[in-house]
Amino acid sequence: MGSSTHVKLPVIDLSSKSLNLKSSAWVTKCDEVRYALEEYGCFIAVYDGVSRELRDATFRASQELFKLPTEVKALNILDTPYGGYTQPPMLPLYESLGIEHVTTTEGIESFTKLMWPSGNQSFSYVFSTYFILFSAVFSGAIVLFLNDFN
Repeated sequence: MGSSTHVKLPVIDLSSKSLNLKSSAWVTKCDEVRYALEEYGCFIAVYDGVSRELRDATFRASQELFKLPTEVKALNILDTPYGGYTQPPMLPLYESLGIEHVTTTEGIESFTKLMWPSGNQSFSYVFSTYFILFSAVFSGAIVLFLNDFN
């Protein structure tokens, strides 16, 4: 029998109120992000800029996307490693879809037209909105990490 250990990932609040450059908490936040990335390689980000409704809509849109036939998802071919559609034979329950230029409206619309040639306005809107917000959080985390190196 193998042992089961659970790693508890750090949770870091990246809400706009906690990212004030002039606050005394800024240095602490930088330290938290650096530590999490050095020790765990990742962290759970808490962010107040994404509403529950948008998060739920994003999950529903993702479910709709992954319910598409494999032949349709396989049309998404990218040259980047792990880009496009992947479903490794040794992991039959694993699928991933990379979206090129995911933080631009054009990138989302191009991907949407590839998956749904007749269009899917709801998917485009939800993913564009979500990933534009996500990129702001990601950029903030990078700034926090790099700031710690001065």
